[in-house]
Amino acid sequence: MELIWMIIVAIVIVYLIVSTALFLFPTIIHRNHGNKVGSLKISAHRGGAGEFIENTMPAFHHSVQLGVDMLEIDVQETKDSVVVISHDNDMYRSTGQKGLISETLFQDLPPYSNNLFLQFDRVQCTSSQSDFSFVKLDDLFECHKEIVIHIDTKDGKPSLVNRVSEIIVKHDRLKNTVWGNMSEVKNDLCYSVNPDITMFMSIRKVIFTYLMFYLGLIGFFPLKESVLDIPMPSAILKQFSDVLSGWQKMLVHIAHFLMMNRLLFWHLRRRGIKVVVFVLNKEESFSVAEKYNVDGIMTDFPSRLIKYHSDKKDSSGSDAGETSQILGRVQE
Repeated sequence: MELIWMIIVAIVIVYLIVSTALFLFPTIIHRNHGNKVGSLKISAHRGGAGEFIENTMPAFHHSVQLGVDMLEIDVQETKDSVVVISHDNDMYRSTGQKGLISETLFQDLPPYSNNLFLQFDRVQCTSSQSDFSFVKLDDLFECHKEIVIHIDTKDGKPSLVNRVSEIIVKHDRLKNTVWGNMSEVKNDLCYSVNPDITMFMSIRKVIFTYLMFYLGLIGFFPLKESVLDIPMPSAILKQFSDVLSGWQKMLVHIAHFLMMNRLLFWHLRRRGIKVVVFVLNKEESFSVAEKYNVDGIMTDFPSRLIKYHSDKKDSSGSDAGETSQILGRVQE
């Protein structure tokens, strides 16, 4: 009996030593994702949906002019196999007209409405921009060659995934594109079609990553993805506190405690995996996120996030002149 306990203790000690070593030095057995993509510090959600109508070219131009590091988009495929940028396949929310993008020819797509609801900020975005057209993925790549673009393949059908991969390769964007899907099955399809494109984690992989971390096993498992996209629960609580019940608020607090973990983020960074939080639209949320040393923030209001960083530099005595000049030109 004593021998059995000695064996158990020895196994536990070895496990703790190996687990700690792999947590601190994961590249002992795992490849480092390194700098597969550039900076993701400031990301414009749907192109900056709070300042111009989402996913339109004016929104993309505006955000790039501001100096964001990444544009976040979703893609759909038209009836004539054109890959367009849109969050929904159903056009009613974005255009006011009934119909599916997948059942409509590109030339017959209606324009976006000039007034859309922001689900993460619970306000309307109204714009007087001149161009409300749907944007081809091809055209976005052509206009903005260098910026990182984060693509959710949405319905994840093989035809769409293959077309997106072809367009990425055509524009030589393997090093400045992130793609994937919230579904693990569809994410695996993206990886099988083109493993050279940087991927973000599916919902299942996010849950798996947190589970392995809290079980002390994270260092044992390979992760093929290079970006972890997560919501920040405290921001959700701030925005929706008036419609949440007491127990729901308690669950959000628990979720925030579990999800916003500096130690996990540190380990992922050691593996070259970047952490991006979405979708934050208030300065207080920007400040909270930065305390957890995340690699990037996704926002509907890139001007606010740019200004937040500019003000921080200014208050620390750094030169924020260049950023201020950019904001000034845009406001003019």
